Amino acid sequence: MIRRVRYTLLHTYVFTKMLMPHWPWLIGLPLSMAFIVFLNKTAGIAIPYIDWVWMDIIGEGGLALFMVTWMLIVLATREPGFITNWMAFGFLCLCASSFQDMLDEIYVLPDAVSWDKWIESAPVGLVSLVIGLILWYREQRQLKKYLNKRSGVLQNDLALHEDSFLPQWSALAKAVQDVPAHQPTLVVLRVAPEVRSQPPLSMQDQSKLRFLIAEMLLWNSPDSSQVFQLTGEGYALLSAAPVSQEQINDVVLLLRSMRFRGKGHKQATLLEVKSRTLIFENALSDSELRSKVQEIQSDLAMTCDGIQNSQSIVNVHVV
Repeated sequence: MIRRVRYTLLHTYVFTKMLMPHWPWLIGLPLSMAFIVFLNKTAGIAIPYIDWVWMDIIGEGGLALFMVTWMLIVLATREPGFITNWMAFGFLCLCASSFQDMLDEIYVLPDAVSWDKWIESAPVGLVSLVIGLILWYREQRQLKKYLNKRSGVLQNDLALHEDSFLPQWSALAKAVQDVPAHQPTLVVLRVAPEVRSQPPLSMQDQSKLRFLIAEMLLWNSPDSSQVFQLTGEGYALLSAAPVSQEQINDVVLLLRSMRFRGKGHKQATLLEVKSRTLIFENALSDSELRSKVQEIQSDLAMTCDGIQNSQSIVNVHVV
């Protein structure tokens, strides 16, 4: 019971924290509702409590509450911006429409009053929300293009590395077992910041660097390959079909050309990149694969592959 309460409080805190950048809408929402109540109270006559139609009050008030909930969810999942503002304004107007519709069951307004009809009709809210959804659709199309390379990694795998968001060893072992038996290629990489002339990177900088390396590998590795994170400095590329060594060398050289400036560093940090290629002729068990990869990682920690240009050939092992 205590664990469930703590879990609820933690996620409530996180949700509230995500809403903080949208404080103008959080202030405007209750002020708008209070202003509508003020208008109805000053211009109308209160209906006796016994004559309230509770079915209408619950239904229309519940709809207004749902509008508020949807608005808060949208705000919590988006950054401030004009698309967010269109959607939030649309939900706010629709909430005001349902709220005014509910107040009609509590206050009777004179026939000369017309502003309540405009609030209830909600043309502004509907148009604003439609505009926001159209802009959101266009935004999602752009994001889909950008995340197309990432989508295969992020879907159907919850055990992702916390820094790089790449699948880890369990996913690699399963992918090796599932790959067709026509000599799959596994490239083991060791990518570490060069610290001989620079102070060590902070934990935050190391996390940021791992994410950048993962992006570089995803966007520049062969299309047929999958990218995995083995350890903090260990990565792997798995391809179901043989990959030309020139393609692998290009990826290594591209990583070597990267420069990363840590917080407080006067100069950019270089990357030491080492690689080893495995071509599987026979199926390996999980323990055999783990032993072979650990052996290669240990070897890469002490040796260099010696790539100087895109035409040079690194060591290739057939297992």
